[in-house]
Amino acid sequence: MLILGIDTATRIASVGLVRDGTLLTEESCPAVSNHTDTLIPLITSLLTHSGVGLSEIQGIGVSTGPGSFTGLRIALSTAKGLAYALGQKVVSVSTLEALALTITDWQGTICPLLDARKGEVYAAFFRRSQDGLCERLTPDQVYSPPVLLEQCSTPCLFLGDGGEIYEKLIREHCGSEAQILPFASHSPRGTVVAWLAWKRLRQRDYDDLSSLEPRYVRKPDAEFKRIN
Repeated sequence: MLILGIDTATRIASVGLVRDGTLLTEESCPAVSNHTDTLIPLITSLLTHSGVGLSEIQGIGVSTGPGSFTGLRIALSTAKGLAYALGQKVVSVSTLEALALTITDWQGTICPLLDARKGEVYAAFFRRSQDGLCERLTPDQVYSPPVLLEQCSTPCLFLGDGGEIYEKLIREHCGSEAQILPFASHSPRGTVVAWLAWKRLRQRDYDDLSSLEPRYVRKPDAEFKRIN
């Protein structure tokens, strides 16, 4: 089963291919303004360099949040368009879970965190055990950084653009018990999104295209304005 993975939840767009659980290849690039103009060319380049035709895709994984509201909408609309055109299934993937699973050489707590602006971060806690399993400890939530750190057990590995933005605060709270990875080398990966989608699809588990929506976690500004 050949699965395409798509992630545009952050400023880095990443797409990847997985066949029967084996990671094949991926391509990534930063957005100039947003991912509207980069995602389709990125997918085309991935397929061309892999020697894979679009008709060979047997399922699509898409990172649905939390993350950039615009980025999530672009990825989901692209995934839905391809799914309808190809007659294939789509699986939604947590951006934070996919980010946590990029880490393979750490035992203990992992905290992927993404900048949510307004002095907040999107985050969740995971634990990777000696046997390589990654267990989710908390749901995806939006936090103020001080509240997040009060809940953090150490030692802890932080990754995501929020780790860079709030590095000073993390160091003050966790000291040498914190490891913070640079976002430039540890951003979301399309192959991990595809692998998570493959795990569900092989169990015949997938999402309803008609009702599938981004997982914003926090309401968009427009909704707050309507409420207020």
